[in-house]
Amino acid sequence: MDLGHTIMSMVGPIPARVICRTCKSEHNFKAKKGVKEPGSIAPSRGSPGSTTRAPREAKAEKTVPIELEWMKQINGSTRAVRQYAANEAFQAGDRIAHPTFGEGVIQKLIYPNKVEVLFRMDLKTLIHAGKPA
Repeated sequence: MDLGHTIMSMVGPIPARVICRTCKSEHNFKAKKGVKEPGSIAPSRGSPGSTTRAPREAKAEKTVPIELEWMKQINGSTRAVRQYAANEAFQAGDRIAHPTFGEGVIQKLIYPNKVEVLFRMDLKTLIHAGKPA
């Protein structure tokens, strides 16, 4: 936000003291952010030539690596698909059908009552009954 100011004093070509027209307070002059030389204007965001970053390249369509791993494990498993329920106990390598995430493969057991499951698009941590004590 650029508030109007009245210049009170100058040192050479640069304003030294100003009075704010909004609140009537007097303070030292502060140049806008990005202004290095007196009399120049600050570059606006998105103006041509104001960026030093290379333009983004278009993303190529490719298969997500997690999906490839999921397909490999689903196709390589000989176990029957079990319906997921939090009160059921599972082992690493079990195939499950989750109502929200779809079909997945148990990757590892996390003590005491959690399992890490690889689904088609993500790796999720779910609860299960765990081992009996």
